[in-house]
Amino acid sequence: MPGALVHASRLEFQVRRHYPPLMILIDPNQFSWSRSVAVPAIFTTLGAVLGFAASQVRDELKARGDKKAFLRAIGMELDALSAQLAHSFREVTGSAERIKGGGIAPQFVLTFRTSVFSSQLSKLRVVDDPLLIKVIHFYSDLGSIQHLIEIVNNDAAEYNGAEAFQGTKERIRPRVQSELFQLQVGLNGFTNRLIHLRAELPPAEQPQ
Repeated sequence: MPGALVHASRLEFQVRRHYPPLMILIDPNQFSWSRSVAVPAIFTTLGAVLGFAASQVRDELKARGDKKAFLRAIGMELDALSAQLAHSFREVTGSAERIKGGGIAPQFVLTFRTSVFSSQLSKLRVVDDPLLIKVIHFYSDLGSIQHLIEIVNNDAAEYNGAEAFQGTKERIRPRVQSELFQLQVGLNGFTNRLIHLRAELPPAEQPQ
């Protein structure tokens, strides 16, 4: 059938028709902008991010090193403070015995050695640490001992200046004895706190 042959030939011609490949045109100016602006910007941003991360790591390592050195120094200071507390306890006990026997009342001069804590705490970048908080509380509470000593010294001075024949000394004596006992309890309590705190701190000497 001639009509059928013509239709088939047209179909075959359409199938075999050659289409040119699709071409994408790239604007040279756009490529040049990407190379000169976008790429450097990406590397600059990446460098800034990496630099910030490295800085954070260095700061964290330095903070850990500072904290460890601070706690080791505090441990050494507590060793000296332990000896000071023990000596003070003996002095208070002896004074209590003397006043009990009618002797003069004491006048204490006690200044705790806290130079490491006072000078180095502010240099720490972070103090939000349970052990550091324990150290801060311990040193802060030492002020209560100083307060007790002031009370003892004031009443002891009044006792020493009182006239014995008027019975004033005997009225003041129990008050001074009670204050000395409170001071003994306070010193003993701080000694026990120091022992427990010292056990949590690094040793004075670094292990070899």
